Amino acid sequence: MIAFPVLRQIFRDRAKVNESELKVTLSNGAEICIKGADNEDSLRGAGLNRVVLDEYAMFKNHVWQEIVLPMLATTQGDAMFIGTPDGYNSLYDLYLKGQSDPEWMSWQYTTIEGGFVEDSEIDRLKSNMDGRLYRQEMEASFETTGNRAAYNFDRDIHIKKADGLTSERFIGMDFNVDYMSAVIACVYTDGTIHYYDEIRQSNSNTEAMSKEMRKRWGLHPIFPDPAGKARSTTSNRSDHQILKDNGFQVIARVAHPTQKDRLSALNRMLLDAKDRVKMTIDPSCKYLIKDLEQTQRDKKGGIDKSNYELSHMLDACSYYIELKHPIVQRVGTSVAWN
Repeated sequence: MIAFPVLRQIFRDRAKVNESELKVTLSNGAEICIKGADNEDSLRGAGLNRVVLDEYAMFKNHVWQEIVLPMLATTQGDAMFIGTPDGYNSLYDLYLKGQSDPEWMSWQYTTIEGGFVEDSEIDRLKSNMDGRLYRQEMEASFETTGNRAAYNFDRDIHIKKADGLTSERFIGMDFNVDYMSAVIACVYTDGTIHYYDEIRQSNSNTEAMSKEMRKRWGLHPIFPDPAGKARSTTSNRSDHQILKDNGFQVIARVAHPTQKDRLSALNRMLLDAKDRVKMTIDPSCKYLIKDLEQTQRDKKGGIDKSNYELSHMLDACSYYIELKHPIVQRVGTSVAWN
């Protein structure tokens, strides 16, 4: 989507362009190919003279040494690795190699140094990203968070009693038999969210949770798991329909957001790049606090679901955040060459 349109524009009058194979063949027989590394076995083949591995931090660990490097050996070819840091992974290892090994070289450039993004946009992004993510994505900094999903959560900062509750309130909900989880929050005029109560039911269902929420909290808009549109935990009706039948307004995305997007939005609300706290939790919300402190990320950067005791309240609180305060992604649609 990005590289091949550029190749096509450069070589359209000077080489044979194969759209279906994403390949350009030059007059001397040399070929330039674009390939995806998600199916790494498709990369195997003849020798290479030069290869560029883009977004290398996202590659599987064995792709370089087991597949690409042997193809360069026959030609003594070159490799270039490009990417945005993602913790201290294989990209970090290669960066260090380039700082000490005379056969390797490495460089580090910030988005500002790239010259393609205006200073005003950089400042705007600071308000749209948490501090760690901003340093990683915009300043090419290798950051570590341990492995916590809510890495910006700090009980000394985020756990507090509210001075007062506003009339604008919402409920976040996650559907499970164990555990059916819901949390309620109020929204202040500055956009700050305060979660002040929670309900967790074991061996429950959406109907029982609906009745308990109405009894304890009254009717407020609910931001549930979008997957509840398609099925129910215990009924022929969908979870969303059961909530509507009990008088609740249901607000959810049509498609399920990625866990990484939800975690990025959540951590930005906990602490953005300008050190602003936009989310607090009442000390009575013990299960939400436990999730924020103990839920881990999986190997893909999503939410580790291996411990059934954890993550349900984190899910419940983050559906609203991801929908109302998403991480804005700006994607270029064209490239101009002079």
